[in-house]
Amino acid sequence: MKKLLIWDFDGVIADSEKLWVAVWVETLQQEKNIILNTDEKLNLLVGIADKSRKERLERYFPGLVLDADFMRKISAGEVYKGIHFMQPIAGVEAVMVDKRFTHCIATGATKEQHAWKMTQFKWVEKYMSPRDYFTVDMVKQGKPAPDLFLLAAKSKGFVPQDCIVIGDSLNDFAAAKAAGMKSIAFVGAEGNDTPEYRQKCLEAGVAAVCATMPEVKAAIRSI
Repeated sequence: MKKLLIWDFDGVIADSEKLWVAVWVETLQQEKNIILNTDEKLNLLVGIADKSRKERLERYFPGLVLDADFMRKISAGEVYKGIHFMQPIAGVEAVMVDKRFTHCIATGATKEQHAWKMTQFKWVEKYMSPRDYFTVDMVKQGKPAPDLFLLAAKSKGFVPQDCIVIGDSLNDFAAAKAAGMKSIAFVGAEGNDTPEYRQKCLEAGVAAVCATMPEVKAAIRSI
């Protein structure tokens, strides 16, 4: 029986998570005079949707309000950096080409955000269609809740135990665990491959931690 590979997009298919974090860091400093340290970036910005970033920041900094004008600047910055700097992760296409698996994307981006990102990644349509893209606005709760992964599995006709999530954030792994799915941590995006982060991934219950796409391919086969 085929397995379903549920791909996160940012930081796994595209080396883009660093771009979105940079937009938030720069805009917070310019507009609100807020400078985040390394731990704050990880806990407040990495691996979650923009809506969740906004909510976490407003809870963390008493009195902070990130209004519509601020969010428009975030969106404009993300589009600019995405169009000019977003690149695919090396070797990702060699994993997608394996037809022993069914592939889909489950991303913390909205449908609108994911649509413009995919204009830079049209080659993905060789392996999955737009019907295989699941975005955060399709569910009530985004990651770390399991809703998005469960929707992807149900829509593709798979039970959770036949699904493998390939993600880069602790929220991906928490969502996979809550959904009853196995997960693989990809740490090959810039800044992720540290001993501390690898340990956090293992503590989150991933089946493997991989720094390259050939390692991901081997881990999928072993699972």
